[in-house]
Amino acid sequence: MPVDPLQIGSKVKALRKLKKLTQEQLAEAVGVSWRTISNLETGKVIPSLQVICDVARCFDVSIDELLDTQITKNKSVTRIQKENQVTQTIYQLNDRLLAHIEEYIQLIKNDFG
Repeated sequence: MPVDPLQIGSKVKALRKLKKLTQEQLAEAVGVSWRTISNLETGKVIPSLQVICDVARCFDVSIDELLDTQITKNKSVTRIQKENQVTQTIYQLNDRLLAHIEEYIQLIKNDFG
């Protein structure tokens, strides 16, 4: 499957906004210029493997999650932000709470799915 720079850029932008970072702050954390981040977010460039790794590390997401453009295709930035917020919350749950959430999701799926 070909790489879609615009989809990668949308994901990076959503993650950056979720973390309340400016392009300049992300650029500094990743070790690139703010123009690189701007070009990445607008899909003007395909980031190097090093930049992909550094961005993923900065946002504490896997490279797969960062590049999984199939999932993010046709989703708004707001939708991606909400999904990322839920994911971050789930990462912070202890095993007992996670089990309860899983049960609750199954109940909802059975009732509304």
